[in-house]
Amino acid sequence: MNDPIPLSKADIEVLAGRYIDGCATADEVARLEQALAMDAAARRAFLELCNLDSALEHRATSFSGPISPVSVVRSGGRRLPRALAGVASLFAVVAAVAWWLSAGGRRPHTTHYDDRALPVVTVATIHGGDDVDDGRPISPTTLRAGASVAIRSGSGADIDLLDDAVYGVSSSDEGALFGGSVLARLTGPAAQYAVTASNLRITDVGTSFRVERIDEEHLAVTVLDGTAEVQSRVRRPRCFWSFDDMDPVMAPTISLDAVRSLPVDLGAGVAAVEGIVGAGALRFDNTSEAVAIIDGGLGEKVGEGTLSMREGISLEALFVSRWSGGAGDYDELYRKEDGNCRVLLSFQNDGVSHAAFSEPRVPPGPCLSFGLHLAGIGYRELDMPLDGEDGRPTVAALTDGQVHHVVASYDSFSGRKSIAIDGVKRFEHVVPVGRLVLCGGPQRATIGNHLGIEPFSGVIDEVAIYDFALTTEEIAEHFRRASRGERYFEVESPGPFVPWRAIDRLVGGQTRVFNQRTAEAR
Repeated sequence: MNDPIPLSKADIEVLAGRYIDGCATADEVARLEQALAMDAAARRAFLELCNLDSALEHRATSFSGPISPVSVVRSGGRRLPRALAGVASLFAVVAAVAWWLSAGGRRPHTTHYDDRALPVVTVATIHGGDDVDDGRPISPTTLRAGASVAIRSGSGADIDLLDDAVYGVSSSDEGALFGGSVLARLTGPAAQYAVTASNLRITDVGTSFRVERIDEEHLAVTVLDGTAEVQSRVRRPRCFWSFDDMDPVMAPTISLDAVRSLPVDLGAGVAAVEGIVGAGALRFDNTSEAVAIIDGGLGEKVGEGTLSMREGISLEALFVSRWSGGAGDYDELYRKEDGNCRVLLSFQNDGVSHAAFSEPRVPPGPCLSFGLHLAGIGYRELDMPLDGEDGRPTVAALTDGQVHHVVASYDSFSGRKSIAIDGVKRFEHVVPVGRLVLCGGPQRATIGNHLGIEPFSGVIDEVAIYDFALTTEEIAEHFRRASRGERYFEVESPGPFVPWRAIDRLVGGQTRVFNQRTAEAR
């Protein structure tokens, strides 16, 4: 039998285009399959032409189950299974090639990042000020008023930014004060609005009020008319998966979030095992189907949904890792890929392939990466080198078969982005105060994998997501509790979780000063 004639890049371009359009014949699919199996250059050309960043993500949004690429032979000299020709989806072809490359060939770094700019929610319109188009809609952003600026919130409140205000317009019914002062007025009975500052929140009860930052810690709240309620933050996670509802004997496939009941669907490469803390945990077997998909918490646009954070975020977990640390190997702890507004916490070793994302810049090599998109900055990763220097752990220290605790956090009120291991902050970077997080949206989040090609190897337990930054004291306490086999925090009584609690009410003509961190009145 004659050897097949190699396909040129032009041939692959034609076949790939016909395949994407759904008009390729069975013979053409077979030729494409054969070329991909026998020619590494063809595989690379196919990946480039199909633009895995976007094509794979588009298919993944409508894919109802765990990522499950077809079986692919690792040796480039052997042909792919004939079953591939019957797969009626570009997702399967691209995922298969990506799996082959990740297993035995060149790691396709372009598959890891979806750099599309997805639609972002509109939260307000802006009026007045220098060089401002009157009535221009704005997405979550921070305004630094050089002159008086007025905002009409999506919920129907008027907010005046005074000359020195630094104000984060974070959602349609809420904003964050980083400096100066703001005045909020309701425009009708259905209008509502709140101003936050770290652990403090001032919300309307049919009123107009002013909030002024006195110094780094203190705020003055003045009610001009009606009543305002002052609230303090309940420092509990927005979502928390203990996996204690996982019974290894019953081989469950779903685990529920203990706060908002968001389920995670387990892929075939995930098994329930005895908990690091509590009854259950998840073991990931480092295969394409080692994934726990969070089924819910989504929004139509970036900035919407339960998994959308604004002023801050913390990702927390316990893990036992068997990561290789090798070049091109990725082990995901958590990832949500809403275009370039992603959130990730993962072990990485990608050399200089994505060095532009790293801030601050670090030498190539294995790292623990915490990625966020901050408004006005863009997507950046805090890449903690696993080099054993300056108190940082090594790869060997984190893959020693022992349980480790990780917290990655960001606080817009301090600009501090950090990674803590085993109760101690190990690495940080500070950005300008007031940069809001842009995340959340239509894409499903995953624990332990990304696109089927970045599987975790080991055990993950006690995954918590917060919409604020945990303090160093809280991180140390959570680690101590976990070391004793206890949950990070006391278990709340049954019932809906309330993120804020009322501590005071002010009426027209009253002014009171509060500490934004402790919420105590002065």
